[in-house]
Amino acid sequence: MLAYRGRVGGNRASRKALSVHIGAVALLGAFALASCGGDDAAPADVVGSADAITAVVAWQADEQEPVLDDNGEPLLPVIYVVGGDGTTIDVGVQADVAGATVDWATVRFADRAADAFDPDVDGEPVRDNGVMLLVGPIPEPARTIELDVVRYIALDEGQPLTLEIVSEPSPTDTSDTPAPRATVTSVTPR
Repeated sequence: MLAYRGRVGGNRASRKALSVHIGAVALLGAFALASCGGDDAAPADVVGSADAITAVVAWQADEQEPVLDDNGEPLLPVIYVVGGDGTTIDVGVQADVAGATVDWATVRFADRAADAFDPDVDGEPVRDNGVMLLVGPIPEPARTIELDVVRYIALDEGQPLTLEIVSEPSPTDTSDTPAPRATVTSVTPR
């Protein structure tokens, strides 16, 4: 907060400094908003962060064995996503992924890998019969990217993989269920 200096009539130097200060704050605010927006700035023909994670979740959902409820009905697959190297996945990216996957997977983001495992069960499996994906650093947006992922079903059962993810053209289907904008095209054990 700027303090009033008690001068009537103002001071041109103070007004100019105030003007520069306000401009700098506005510029920093614009940069902060741009960095928090998830994939909004990613062009449609490249794999951005949310596209990459959504593609990995779609691939995992297809790979995962169905879990049935007490009535024998299949439940949505539970997939935990954790940023590798202690990083936190941007909340805008999390929101984009959650919105894109809500109809076909239960995606839970965790800040720590330990949060995905159930320490009260022998072998410490992933909670809720799920899978935990430890996602490595996401490369700069490009038409095709390679992403390192470690897939866990239990604490001591990690499988390191490299996934190739390719951008998909925008779908012409206008259904309510959004199609992923990228697809996993190959999976290689590391």
